[in-house]
Amino acid sequence: MEIQKIIAEIKEKSDKKGGIRNVYFIACGGSLAGIYAGWYLLDRETGLFRTGLYNASEFIQTTPKAFGGDTLCVCSTLKGTPEVEEAIKFCKESGAYTIALVGEGNEASTKYADGVIRFKSIGEVTTPMLETNVTQALALSFELLKQYEDYAYYEDAVKAFDVLEDMAAKIRRYVNNGPAQRFAQEHKEEDVIYVMGGAPAMGVSYATSICSLMEIQWIHSPTVNSAEFFHGPFETLDRNLPMVHLVSDGRSRQEDIRCQNFMDKFGGKITTIDSKELGIDVLGDNVKEYFNHVFLDCAWREYLTALADARKHPKDVRRYMWKMEY
Repeated sequence: MEIQKIIAEIKEKSDKKGGIRNVYFIACGGSLAGIYAGWYLLDRETGLFRTGLYNASEFIQTTPKAFGGDTLCVCSTLKGTPEVEEAIKFCKESGAYTIALVGEGNEASTKYADGVIRFKSIGEVTTPMLETNVTQALALSFELLKQYEDYAYYEDAVKAFDVLEDMAAKIRRYVNNGPAQRFAQEHKEEDVIYVMGGAPAMGVSYATSICSLMEIQWIHSPTVNSAEFFHGPFETLDRNLPMVHLVSDGRSRQEDIRCQNFMDKFGGKITTIDSKELGIDVLGDNVKEYFNHVFLDCAWREYLTALADARKHPKDVRRYMWKMEY
């Protein structure tokens, strides 16, 4: 209800001044990957808004010419990333409407916001699925589509949110009944693990690379878009290359399957996590595409935990992050 109220209030205010024409999603790192799902949904379904997904620092340095008073900026950070704090201040001072999608506290961000949406770290198993940045960003975009464009499948989305918690529990049980542990034992000595996904799974693929494997486990991890696989990256594939393939269910699925078929033929260390196998069909064809990130990330978190345990590399260990000025 809070998201509905925030969007309604911004719409009422902005309509008096010509309305909203641009919706930009702005963050860094894992938060940027987390709000990808909300951007992807809005970008694919809106007929009204120009959309954008931006790293906070780059947004300030290379601001789009279309940015101005007819823009809504959704700025996200869990713990108060300085670049995001600077970006939301910049957006507000430039006359844009702002929503802060943040963890607890974050006064430096929330004081500039027209609306505040709170989320909790998805890294904690105890975090309800509806309280993560991914689901909150999705809910925000569905609400924008509903209030501005009378989105036809809004009720389907509401029903999808209603079953996420039960589905998350099922996914965890399924993954921990062997797949996560096998992956961990087979990959605990690897120095490089590629991650591939595309379209609705590009955000979770990117987060898996830069956050889970590079930041948390110090494993080199290029991210490959499945639609780009045959335009260069497939030349690196051999029997010894470890690859995590995050397969979506939706309009782009055939692209993922094409890649999977090739890797099954020429690869040897391919780990496939498939939304269809995780049960995403329960959400229905009208909206399930937009929840791929939620299902795949829920599953991958169990793989990551098992990998960290097998490597004896705790998930909270860092070399540089939060320990010095950088």
